[in-house]
Amino acid sequence: MRGTGRYAASRLAFAVPTLFGLSFLSFILGSASGDPSSKLASVGLPPEILPTPEQIDAVRHRLGFDQPLLVQYWRWLRKALHGDLGKSLLTGRGVGDAIRAAVPSTVELALVAVAFIVILSVPLALLGARLRGRWLQQILRVIELSGASVPGFFLAYLLIYVFAVKLHLFPVVGQSGWKSIILPGLTLAALPTALVARLLQSSLVEVMREDYVRTARSKGLTDLRIFVRHALRNATLPVLTVLGHILGQLVEGAVVTELIFGRSGIGNLTLQSAGSSDYPMMQGVVLFAGVVVIGFNLAVDLLYPLIDVRVRLGART
Repeated sequence: MRGTGRYAASRLAFAVPTLFGLSFLSFILGSASGDPSSKLASVGLPPEILPTPEQIDAVRHRLGFDQPLLVQYWRWLRKALHGDLGKSLLTGRGVGDAIRAAVPSTVELALVAVAFIVILSVPLALLGARLRGRWLQQILRVIELSGASVPGFFLAYLLIYVFAVKLHLFPVVGQSGWKSIILPGLTLAALPTALVARLLQSSLVEVMREDYVRTARSKGLTDLRIFVRHALRNATLPVLTVLGHILGQLVEGAVVTELIFGRSGIGNLTLQSAGSSDYPMMQGVVLFAGVVVIGFNLAVDLLYPLIDVRVRLGART
């Protein structure tokens, strides 16, 4: 228990400065979008009338944009630590409220994508390991490479054309009913599926060479039973090392996927804020996405000893 506590403490100690670094990066990225004081000062004025320099300076002073960057960051960070991420410059709505409203749609899409990743990658990995050296494995490799190399936007439009326009099996855009999430879920899952399948296949091939596998074979167990009941669990550890990367791919892919399929989630919110130079919204979205990825990586790190008992906590501190 002491080893587990020290291990968890070391991971948390590493995550805290990472979060602070992320908060500073997200603040800088938002501030780099430009000074919106002129745009805000023109709100309520007729289109033909431009705000005066005094009006622009008054808005800049009221919002604190005339302060040094570090002072602005510290003021923003203190509010963020209390759950106040500011208000949208575009709508006046609280950034936290907008993110909370967008999260369910993105979580729904991510869960469907994860389900597709598991459903598709595990059979591909099992078949690839079982058919190693045969011509059928080359076909599986082509499928995996296609999933890893085809751009997400191209795959999205291809799926829409085939399954929505031609076959009329799914709606083109929107998010009403379970059918509307199938095509975006497949689009978002394509690249991670290829990565997981290739990694899991390589790991399964190595695991199948272990002594305990030969012992199981000598007891008369079939290869399929050995794969599912013994080898698969031990082969998942290398996959865990890339789960954080996979989650990053899901967050990144959600931006394009939600835009193409007309879904109102975090990705769409990110594009809207970037397009309108709504820097408080940009800062909040980047910070939220980073916290999710870092938290997920931390949780995966703490799961290592539960997945593989051969992992020594002391060696990882």
